[in-house]
Amino acid sequence: MAFVRSLRRCGEKVPDIFMQFGLEQQFRFVSHPGVFAVSKILEMRTISQMRANFTEENIEKIKGFDPDLARKAQIAYDNKLPVNFQQLELIEDILPRLLDEKKQLGAARESAAKLPAGGPYELPKSVDVSACRPIPGQKDIQGTLMELPEAKYPGLTAKVVPGIAQVQQIAGGSSGTAPVKKE
Repeated sequence: MAFVRSLRRCGEKVPDIFMQFGLEQQFRFVSHPGVFAVSKILEMRTISQMRANFTEENIEKIKGFDPDLARKAQIAYDNKLPVNFQQLELIEDILPRLLDEKKQLGAARESAAKLPAGGPYELPKSVDVSACRPIPGQKDIQGTLMELPEAKYPGLTAKVVPGIAQVQQIAGGSSGTAPVKKE
């Protein structure tokens, strides 16, 4: 009887992936490889950032606490932009870049949807992602975790993070903030 049960279990499909999600509070479960890949990319904070779309309800709730932040959230809502709270602080300054990024990502999605099933899965060279931030190999701090501190406290990030002044000089000070002066 036990032999029959074990043969039946051998015929079943094995789980695709045993996955661990989370850095501080780890959570393990069985999942599809695609879910695994997406969740790992979301965990990599230097590759992707979580963004949210505001609703009118959210904006009304924010007005009770911070009218200025609610006004900035309204700008994101009016332009249908998904933003994180760091971008929300600077939205008036970086709105043109965010709108360009939105257009470029829309074009990239359309190009990716046209790719044939089964590969090759490479985006055409004509896809422009120059306004998208953060991206691998970028030479400025736009869209990174250092953008807000550099805008609020110019020059302080160069003292805290070694090499940030060199990155800004390479970019020609195009970080959207004041260029860092060496002392």
